This record gives sequence, structure tokens and C-alpha cells, in this order.
Amino acid sequence: MPARPRHIGITTRLGTALALLILLPAIFYSAYELTSLTRSEEMLAEIYRQQLDVVLFSLNQYAWDIANNWANSLNAVVEDHPKEEASASISSFLKENGGIRCVFLADSLQQKARVVCAPAPASPSPVSPPSTDSVLACLRRNSRQVERLFDLKSTGYRKLSPMFLGDSTDANSTVLVFVAGGIRQPSVVAGFVIDPERFVREVLGKKLSEVAGYDFLLGVNRKGSDTFIFATGDMSTADIRQTKQLWLFPDYVVGIRLKGQTIEEIARGRFYHNMLLIVLLDLILVAGAWFVFRTVKKEVELAQIKSDFVSNVSHELKTPLSLIRMFGETLQMKRVPTEEKKQEYYDTIVQESERLTRLVNNILNFSRIEAGRKEYHFTGVDLNAVTGGVLKSYESHLLQQGFVLSVELDDPIPAVHADAEAVSESLLNIIDNAIKYSRTDKRLRIATGALHGGAYVEVEDHGIGIEPHHQKKIFEKFYRVSSGLVHNTKGSGLGLTLVQHIMDAHHGTVTVKSEPGKGSTFRLAFPPPDKPNVTTEEP
Repeated sequence: MPARPRHIGITTRLGTALALLILLPAIFYSAYELTSLTRSEEMLAEIYRQQLDVVLFSLNQYAWDIANNWANSLNAVVEDHPKEEASASISSFLKENGGIRCVFLADSLQQKARVVCAPAPASPSPVSPPSTDSVLACLRRNSRQVERLFDLKSTGYRKLSPMFLGDSTDANSTVLVFVAGGIRQPSVVAGFVIDPERFVREVLGKKLSEVAGYDFLLGVNRKGSDTFIFATGDMSTADIRQTKQLWLFPDYVVGIRLKGQTIEEIARGRFYHNMLLIVLLDLILVAGAWFVFRTVKKEVELAQIKSDFVSNVSHELKTPLSLIRMFGETLQMKRVPTEEKKQEYYDTIVQESERLTRLVNNILNFSRIEAGRKEYHFTGVDLNAVTGGVLKSYESHLLQQGFVLSVELDDPIPAVHADAEAVSESLLNIIDNAIKYSRTDKRLRIATGALHGGAYVEVEDHGIGIEPHHQKKIFEKFYRVSSGLVHNTKGSGLGLTLVQHIMDAHHGTVTVKSEPGKGSTFRLAFPPPDKPNVTTEEP
């Protein structure tokens, strides 16, 4: 399939970006305005409903947390006290926890039960405490629930299950049942008989005030009653917009209303909300425009980089070809006076051919990488042997360029899981850079060593060095330093990109330490052979 022209791709991206920037905000705002065309009463009802859902969830969660804490405390009493001492501990427990009328304990077969009640508060119509028979009758009537509680207890999970002492769902007969004991004491059926009004006032009251905040008024009353058991402010049941049941006490409801807020104020709030939305959309448009600008800028920069790449590669190809042709024509015309001079010409032709081969290989390898077709053949590799092979083929070129070579091969070093040809290619690219960017101080050190179970090879030169802000970018494709001696030295900008890709494929790292005017040290670090997926870093 023919490649798609670059300018078409840019146009498509720009068109898509602009369409998204213009159309999406307009669509979102239009949808928002359409959904806002409902009546004010419906909006208020939705506000009440949502807030009441949040409040009710918070209240019920809080109530269950309290009940679970009670269950923990009662379970501790059952575990830590024998039967004859448990009643005194339960009485103490009842004094400390308001809202509980009685506590009962029954055997697992629901044959025997013991009921301990808190002192009844003074009241014109006091509620009689539950009898042992009514507790046992409740448990037998809900025997399947009780069996389920025992099954859950055997799996390590304790659950509280609500029941009713009588045949009706009268709130005054609400009990919470769970299975206690089971570690140091036999498992028993335990439960709380709850006083709903005391529970609402003494336990939920503080939570009601907290969740109501400054915007809402909340009240709890029994169904059909005009009197609130508890309210967070002055209001009557006629002010309540919506009500919902409490989970623990189905006969009691929570009501909600806004605190002193009118429909006009709500409409004004909606107006400010819309204005804020418009400002946000404007900011999105500005951000989008900036994104388009950056995209275009990057595309232009990339086009310039590619143009420079073509120019640099053309120069890189032209130089060795010119030398090969010149020396070849000289030899062809038999104008070389001595055999020694001939050999020198032959060496130059071979070296320039090798240079040309490396350049072509770099371009081909980069093309394979871009197409996702680059393959590696991993085996156990001795870095000392690979380094020695590279130096053997490159030593004469280094000496001809006037370099003083220092080789420090650590022996022994562990073999690494690598592609020997790819490692050689990486090392050649780094050495080639060291030759290009060295000026008067032509010293080169190549060393190997062990590192964290793996091995490394590094090349140190005393060339012109690299500025710190360029060091992270030199591994990007086509990137070349835009000023100074580095820019003046021709190159394709692919060598270090290929090195980075090769090291990534080996799950290793390539790092650089450099200081302008003092040279650079490149290190290729490979992970241990038994851990090829572990990235090796410098110590």
C-alpha cells in the first residue's frame, strides 16, 4: 500500500482537532441547556431526592457501624465471662450505650434464653420489657435466618440480621440478632432490643446535624405523627418535601427541606453555574488552540529535522563514495608509484566501504525498527569477546586517526543474554561518535566489567562533550545538537537512536556522563542472563 502523503495526515489531524474543539463544547453546552429546561419544582424535587439519598445512606451506614460496635462489645462479654458473670457485664454494657432496651442470649437450639434489660425511663406509657418466651418465639419464627447466621459464623463472617419480636413490624419490637462466642465459649444467639426514639435522639441526632450542614433541615418522625422525634432546626411536618424510611425502623421516616432558599435564589445559582460552565468551555477552547499550535509547530520541526537528515545522509554517503572513487581511479590508471602506497589506498577503500556499510545498515535498521520488523537472535554472549572483535576490525582506523586506545577488559565477567551482532553495532556507533566529536585530545578508553549479576561495556572519550540539557534528547530519532561543534560535525542522527532501541530490546540501559569540553562516557549495561527482563542501572 503506498505511503500516505505527510501533508494529508497533518491536514486530517488539524481538521479533527479543530472540529473537536469547536463542536464538542457546543454540543455539551446545548445538551446542558436542553436538560435545564425542566420546571423549577422538578429541579427542587431532584435536589431533595438526591440529598435525602445521601443523607439516608450516611445515616444507615452510621447506624450499622454503631450496631456492629455493640455486637463487638457484647461478643467480648460472652467470650470473656462465664454465664454466671455475664449478666453483670451486660448490665454495665447497657448503661454505657443508650438506645438499647434489652440484650438477650439464647442457646443454638433456641430452647433457653436469658434477657437483661436496662432500667426503663420514666414515661406516661412505659413499654413492657420483652419476655423470654417472646424472644424464643421470635428466634424460632426466624429459624432459617438464625441457621444462616451460624453458617456465616462458621466461615469467619459475622452478620447482624434485623427481626421483630411480634408478628408486626412495630418499631418497639425491633431486634438485631447475631451469633456470638465460638472461640473460648460455645456459640450462642445474641441480640439487642432497640428503643427507636432514644436511638434517634441519642445516637443518630449528632449525625443528623452533621449531614444537614448549613443548607438543609432534617427531621425524624413516626409515620402519621405531626411531631418530630428529632429535628435539626425549627420546622413542621408540613414543610417537609420528601421523606424516606429508616432501614432499622420502617415505622420512622427522615424528612428534608432546604434551609431558607427560594426558587429565585436557585435560578440565580443556576445562572452563575452556567456562566462558570461557559468560562470553562472558553478555557477548553484556548487550551485546544494551544494544542493545535503545538501540533503544527512539532510537525514543522519534524519536517525540518527530516530535511536535515536527508542533507546529512547525503553528505555522509558522498564523502566515502568520493574517496572510494578517487582512490579506485588512481589505482586503475596505475599512477601509484610504490606497493606501500597501493596498500595504503586499498586500506582507505576498505575503511570507507566499511563506513558506508555502517551508514546503510543504520538506515536499514532504523527502517526495520520503524516498521516493527527488527529481529534479534539472543544467545549467551561474552562482552569481552564482542568488544575484542570490534576493536580488532576498527583498531587500524583508530590508529590512522591518531587515537591512543586504552582497553580495560575485566576478566572474568558473566555472559549476558544478547544478540552479538546488535551489541557490536551499538558499540561501533558509540566508538564512531567518539571519533567524530574528539578534537585535539584523542584518547579513547574502552572497558568492560560485572554489574549486579550482569555486565557492561563503556566507551570514554575526551572530546567536546554534551550539554546537560541535550543529554536526554540525543537518543531521540534524528536529534542533533543545534549549535556548536557538535552541529558542525556531519551525521545522520540515527546512531544513538539505534543504540537506545537495541538496549531496550535487551532490557538493558544506555547511559551517558558528559561534561562540555571534558568528554563523554557511554555505558551499555546488560541484565543478568537468568533475568533478561530486569533493567540494569549504574551503581
